[in-house]
Amino acid sequence: MISSITLSTSGSPVTLHSTAAGSKAVVTRAEGLQGTAPVRNLITPRSQASGAFVRSRFTEHRTITLEGEIVDTTIEAAFDRYDTIAAAFYDAISTERTLKWTRDSSGQQLQAGVRLSELQPLTLTDGAAWIKYQATLVAPDPRVYDQTQTTGTGAALAAAAGGKTYTYTYTRGYNPSSGGTVSYNNTGSVPTPPVIRIYGYCTSPQVILSDDTRLVFSGEVADGDYLEVDCSARTVKLNGTTSRLNLLDPVNSSFFALPVGSGSLQMVASNFNSNARADVIYRPAFT
Repeated sequence: MISSITLSTSGSPVTLHSTAAGSKAVVTRAEGLQGTAPVRNLITPRSQASGAFVRSRFTEHRTITLEGEIVDTTIEAAFDRYDTIAAAFYDAISTERTLKWTRDSSGQQLQAGVRLSELQPLTLTDGAAWIKYQATLVAPDPRVYDQTQTTGTGAALAAAAGGKTYTYTYTRGYNPSSGGTVSYNNTGSVPTPPVIRIYGYCTSPQVILSDDTRLVFSGEVADGDYLEVDCSARTVKLNGTTSRLNLLDPVNSSFFALPVGSGSLQMVASNFNSNARADVIYRPAFT
């Protein structure tokens, strides 16, 4: 049971569904709000044996269908309310908007970024102030997210013994460091892609997940600046505005997602001061 559904616009969010007393707009059927999106299978036949190799790693986009009803005191009032809802859908054609809903029993609040795919012609009932519509939305990201965003503040880097020992000889020196950890707790049901901010001063920073997946950068982050790494959009921006994707080492880096449950990331750098740290920004994700 869903107690509310809203769609963001360039102005105020528009209510599509509410179970509150006196509500004149409801969604009678919602399909695709949750559940696993279609799996993208790559199937390769075995050349000298029966069967095939199935390489299932990714999911497709999510499709959401909403069937709504508007009931008002007059048909003119119902049309006015519909016009507001239709304008909100139209606003989502060229710009991704946020669809938000609340589970009635638990009160959990979830959201997905969507665009309009189709708004079908209206169904009208003769002599009644009753309008029915159906809208199909496409969510490019197949996950749905908690509406609450969490920010984990990392511990500053500090000089100390530690690090990993390598058998190779590098032309660049690295100062051993401690600190630099930042904790997370993904309370969702699937891994969630974070936004990571790497604060300076530091040079050649790395952010490492527990399975040794890492983001490796060259160059310097000045004191007072930060690199913002969006693992979903796969962007690297200085202070969240100017692209610095050129600093990423693509050979040794992977944009990762935070696993389900609690854990931590580790930041290291070749040189740094006491302001160097990594923060992690994320929303628990669900299927």
